[in-house]
Amino acid sequence: MKPEIEEHVIRFLGMLDTAFRRRGENGLPEPLRRAVRETPRHHFVHRFQADRAGPVEDFATERHLAAVYSDRVLAHFGPDDAALDSTNSQPSYVLWLLHRLGLEPGHRALEIGSGSGWLAAVMGRLVGDGSVVGVEILADLARRSRDDLAALGSANVAIIEGDGAGGQAAGAPYDRAMITAAVWDLPAALFEQVAEGGRLLLPIALAGGAGRDCHVAVLRREGDRFRALEAVPGRFVRFTGPGQEPGAERRRLEELPFWSGIGTTPTSRRPLSLGGRDPARFTGAAYAFRLFLGQTEPGFAAFDGSGEEEGLSVSPFGLVDATARSVAICRPGMLLGYGSPEATRRLDAAYRRWAALGMPGPAAFELEVVRAAQAPRPGRGLWVETRGASALVWRLASAASSPRVARQEAVRDRPPADPGAWIRPPGP
Repeated sequence: MKPEIEEHVIRFLGMLDTAFRRRGENGLPEPLRRAVRETPRHHFVHRFQADRAGPVEDFATERHLAAVYSDRVLAHFGPDDAALDSTNSQPSYVLWLLHRLGLEPGHRALEIGSGSGWLAAVMGRLVGDGSVVGVEILADLARRSRDDLAALGSANVAIIEGDGAGGQAAGAPYDRAMITAAVWDLPAALFEQVAEGGRLLLPIALAGGAGRDCHVAVLRREGDRFRALEAVPGRFVRFTGPGQEPGAERRRLEELPFWSGIGTTPTSRRPLSLGGRDPARFTGAAYAFRLFLGQTEPGFAAFDGSGEEEGLSVSPFGLVDATARSVAICRPGMLLGYGSPEATRRLDAAYRRWAALGMPGPAAFELEVVRAAQAPRPGRGLWVETRGASALVWRLASAASSPRVARQEAVRDRPPADPGAWIRPPGP
């Protein structure tokens, strides 16, 4: 490796090590360190934007190494400077998720949404004499990543151009699989293509539409279902294809068919204890409550209005009751009602149920992903979200039977971007 590149790679590995420690690990694991070092990121960067406000440029080694070897997302661009619906994800985050997946030498692995091919190449180093299959729907990216992998000598990695909704039967069954895009409905093929006991990393799009926000779960296949081993908040581009449209976008209030008839002035306004008016504290508490609303309330929606750049859970969210011509919206420190009071009453009732359960966050729930036809009936402490061919089954874990324990679980599972406390005690 050339000295000018070596300097940036060493600095990059130091960034990753620090990021892993912040996530509670003992630094960057040695197998992953070797794999990253042997997979130079700049080999997979071509036409990109070094800065969000800067120009789109072709990669030039001397000028762009600092940007490429940084812990940032890099967007892909086509020859016409149009942004592609794919990104080179934030390295520390996607590598930490890969670490949770537990790749080992000899594994057969599948990556749906392989993008530039960099992560697939890292996976190839980790599995050694195993194999990696990447599926990429964007033809130009698939061709480019195949060329880059060949130039790097990654003979155990194959990139298939096509729609990942069908998985890739030719290499099945897979010991490990991951989808690097937010999924609404789990592709049915994966119920068969992931090996018994194998793991699937699945970013699950949040109900109600919430930009790129998702619930990222590591699932283990157990017979005819997947059971979550752990889950964290995250952000990914949307998975495209049949069955992936519902809940894909935030709703615009002015596009609600009855909005012009109820006016734009709130009919009710009162404080809401979700971290007060501090957006940082609101972020953590709102994620937990928003997830609960998505599980329990069919009228749940996230609204456009705060801007994608403000990040996870900051955008307004609440309930829409079209029949009652009613909307309730949660903002930092405030619950706003529009039209009739029905949506506000329902949201208030949901908030009190959540508080009575101890304000559980994601860690307080056990999650299974099953075929829709095999989903159980909802019941006490059990909620079912049917999403096309699949269904999410949420069970309040037995540890959450105590409000104190549940609240501790919620705090433990806060989004990485939220350094503050999650929960303030509910008002009277």
